[in-house]
Amino acid sequence: MISINRIGKHLGAEISGVDLSRPLDDNTFSRIAKAFFDNEVVFFRNQKIAPEQHIAFTKRFGELEQHVRKEHRLGGYPEILIVSNILNDQGKTIGVEDAGRFWHSDLSYKQTPSLLSALYALEVPVKDGRVLGNTSFASTTAAYEALPDDMKRRLQGLKNVHSYRYYRGKNVQAQKAEQARGARVVQEHALTPEQLSSVPDSEVPIVRTHPVTGRKGLFINEAHTSHIVGLPKVESDALLSEICAHIIQPEFRYEHHWRAGDLLMWDNCAVQHKANFDYDLPLRRLMYRTTVRGSAPY
Repeated sequence: MISINRIGKHLGAEISGVDLSRPLDDNTFSRIAKAFFDNEVVFFRNQKIAPEQHIAFTKRFGELEQHVRKEHRLGGYPEILIVSNILNDQGKTIGVEDAGRFWHSDLSYKQTPSLLSALYALEVPVKDGRVLGNTSFASTTAAYEALPDDMKRRLQGLKNVHSYRYYRGKNVQAQKAEQARGARVVQEHALTPEQLSSVPDSEVPIVRTHPVTGRKGLFINEAHTSHIVGLPKVESDALLSEICAHIIQPEFRYEHHWRAGDLLMWDNCAVQHKANFDYDLPLRRLMYRTTVRGSAPY
């Protein structure tokens, strides 16, 4: 009795009647996959899944990635990235705490960016009965379709550079600003030269064709795009800001209100997302993420 309830105007749907701890027959999986690509962001409530089941489900969409931040992979399950603000005995976070500080799509800086991500909530921060730490999503396909024809023509053929090194530098600057305002800042694990060399800068088209649906979308974001190829810096910065502001307009967005037991999936070819850091310890957040490898953007 699987059912699909569309929530957002352009993206976001709840899939119910599915227990992801059990094997799915091909017909049920096909319906889930269709609902996912149709809605770009989908979620399942009240799931109780082990790491093996999380991996097995998302593996049906394709090969799983292992994140460059090895220190935050789940022990025994390198395909799972821990996203958490919980501290270990050394005072460092057990997972990636700053994931989603800026609007981005996961692993867009890789030569073959991810197709989708699946985030499973084990603990969510709650204060005065209200869950904090919502995640916002924006449809880059709907944003592209809404562009004036002259802007579509201007962007066609332009490329932008996605850089993990640029992203890390941007995060450090944001942390320093937060620290100056008196906020708690946990020191990040420094990346080794080997880790940085494993994710060289990637030059990709701004207008991307989705490998499954064929829809065109805007493959550019504030977190990872360092510049637009072939444009002077002033013009590049101005165009980047204009496009990114257009993508995240309210009409293209869906905001997810988390519950423990949610498994939420998003299409990294069609959406961007951003975390909401309106909580801090002792309020705890613990989530496990898998990502499915995609294909080179075109």
